[in-house]
Amino acid sequence: MDSLRRLKFDFKNQINELNNITIKKKFEDCIYVGSGDSYVAGLIAEYLSDHKCRCYSPSDLIRSRFLHDRTYYFVSVTGKTRANIEIAKRATKAGVRTIAVTLNTNSELAQVCNEVIPLEITMRDNATSYSTFTANVVTCLELAGILVPRKFELWQKNGIKLSSDFRSVKLPKRVLHILGNEILYPIALYTSLKMTEFFGITTIANKLEEFCHSPIFGIKPSHNLWVLGQNENAKGQRLGKLDYNFDYFELKNSDILSLLFESIFFMQSFMLVLCEKYKHNELQYILMKNVLKISSDIIYNDTA
Repeated sequence: MDSLRRLKFDFKNQINELNNITIKKKFEDCIYVGSGDSYVAGLIAEYLSDHKCRCYSPSDLIRSRFLHDRTYYFVSVTGKTRANIEIAKRATKAGVRTIAVTLNTNSELAQVCNEVIPLEITMRDNATSYSTFTANVVTCLELAGILVPRKFELWQKNGIKLSSDFRSVKLPKRVLHILGNEILYPIALYTSLKMTEFFGITTIANKLEEFCHSPIFGIKPSHNLWVLGQNENAKGQRLGKLDYNFDYFELKNSDILSLLFESIFFMQSFMLVLCEKYKHNELQYILMKNVLKISSDIIYNDTA
């Protein structure tokens, strides 16, 4: 079975496991540390906690002092990310509370932290996984004391419906800029990671206004621009006047958690819609063997 067929299965079957997640420990004054999808999950928790919780990449903390009144959650599905492990070692040695949030409870990350909170989801035989990201989001939110209603089936249904409304959107050929404000910025960041993994497209996420401060001057006619908005069509139309390849996605919902999870499921479904439309059967990054080897060496093995 190719990677995309496995991913389709993963997308549909994540709902039951998400409904069964139970998080008992809650430390509201917390700091999330993670990379890639795990960083995005922590960033979502930061936004929804009104920044009471904070989220950092391991590289942000290389020379930082640790705050002893905070709990540090080191988020990593594999528990093998070298930078996370090294920062967790330093934090534990410094005497702060450290907790590994991971699928691999026997990993080195789990061993160097004071405690372990396992991701309550099955690791499928996938090179990438939708379900582990969504489970990470739920876990990070509930660790921060934000209760997530078990409406995943409804939210996924709405996300799928929304993705079908955008079947006419064309797959970018060169560079894609994705813009979103507030909670839609982490969604834009998540989408940028998936677009690069799925299609090998250079994809850059920005906050909408920050984009207009400088990056807008680097846009070229061959670039694509996607705006994820909440009643921001007027701003979108102004950007559309640039006469470049432009698409506006209205994702507004008055309930913030519905907005969040419907947007996640929408983007997960939309990636599959584009794959079907353009007959992609494999994630492009898997096919880039040399690049993948270098990436993995740096992420998992580099101690410099």
